[in-house]
Amino acid sequence: MTDIVENEEVDKDTIDEIGIEQQFYKKYELLTETTVSNKKAYINKITGTKSLKYSITLPDNSIEVYELSNSALTRTCRLTGHEKKVTEVVFNPNDDNMLFSSSEDGIVKMWDTRAGGSFVHDYKDEEELMVRPYECMDVSHNGRVLCAGSQLVEEDAFLVFWDQRATKPLGGYWNSHTEDVTQVKFHKEKMEILATGSIDGLVNVFDITEQTEEDALTYSLNLGTALDRIAWLDHELAACTTQAHELQLWNLATGDRLSAHNRDDVARGIKRSRADDCYLVDAFLSAEGAPVLLAGSYGGCEDTLRSVRVVGRRLHPRTNFAGNRQIVHTCWYDRERDMLLTAGEAGVISVWRGLRCDREMEVEVEPDSVEEGPFAVDRAQPAPAHSSHGEPDKRPDSRPSSPPASEPDDQPDEPPDGQPEKDASGRPDSPPSEEQQHVDAVEGDAPPGKLSAAQEKLHANRHQPY
Repeated sequence: MTDIVENEEVDKDTIDEIGIEQQFYKKYELLTETTVSNKKAYINKITGTKSLKYSITLPDNSIEVYELSNSALTRTCRLTGHEKKVTEVVFNPNDDNMLFSSSEDGIVKMWDTRAGGSFVHDYKDEEELMVRPYECMDVSHNGRVLCAGSQLVEEDAFLVFWDQRATKPLGGYWNSHTEDVTQVKFHKEKMEILATGSIDGLVNVFDITEQTEEDALTYSLNLGTALDRIAWLDHELAACTTQAHELQLWNLATGDRLSAHNRDDVARGIKRSRADDCYLVDAFLSAEGAPVLLAGSYGGCEDTLRSVRVVGRRLHPRTNFAGNRQIVHTCWYDRERDMLLTAGEAGVISVWRGLRCDREMEVEVEPDSVEEGPFAVDRAQPAPAHSSHGEPDKRPDSRPSSPPASEPDDQPDEPPDGQPEKDASGRPDSPPSEEQQHVDAVEGDAPPGKLSAAQEKLHANRHQPY
């Protein structure tokens, strides 16, 4: 009997090489790259600093730190100590020598990356008998507060907070997510604002200066599918990429969804023929002030890596990273230098430097839109929900039940005459003003050795015991 072989189409470019060169107008040069020392070097996380220090996670539960100098990456230290997978690495925003890491072993560690690297101390839960595997973590912009998000443990997913100067937790939340927490991201300028995301499909926005979890929860936003990453693009706009390879842009100050782009949209944007082979890496705000999505393709030689610019409801070609040679899983963007670092399955760290682009692209722009309704749910009026077993969810803070609607596609292709083009945030698409780029630091930080007002309120929230 003859086997039936399905003849699937091979993923390929939908335009020729000349079209790729012309449409992907923003050029980046490969400044340098290095292959990490570990032979099974699948790099899942990378983070960096303005002082050109970078950290990556490796499959053997280790962390490596690199410095970029004279257009070359040099490894400065290798950190070991976690017993299970390292899930996140974050530098202290106020001290580039100090690095934090979270792990599935239920521990957050602080490291000193100077002089070959050394362990400083652990941040643990009060209840040591219960291990909470941490999937993610972040540090507030002033370096004072740490937050880690856990996998589901005994029907609860935890957000745990620490003052970075003390190893015992300040407190925690556990009623707002019902599945593994996959992302926690502090606001870039406000210590008290925290965005979290989960496999439950929710992105929650908290004001952690409030006394209770219920009061702290400002918005609960329904993505309709499991969240992969959150990226604050500015003081209001955030990009959410999902495990279904979708991109959604939200205004987290108002709870409004601005745009949504599925895998087919991404494939059209990066000019590939098979949407099922396309993947999303992350989103960032470009040096020109436009939301940008980095994406690639598993098809062909697995080296396709491109970026698209988000304009209204459309994704427009921006950069073709010629010279990429791996499936990319993580990136870090330095906006001031217009420099992008990528890493992935081949264990290669690549440093890309943007070249000046004098030519303005003429693109079709759709009027900006804002979506409300089932996508933004105010927890002051929670929607009914059900548990995974079909019973009513008895939690006071249950997830919204309305799924997202499909994207309408009946908008005009161009803005009205005389009206400037807008990006996905609704603002004219032009470089940000000096005032927008340099926002004053949050006032009221406490001196060393004393908790700030926000931390004191978090400390008072310990009436929710572990």
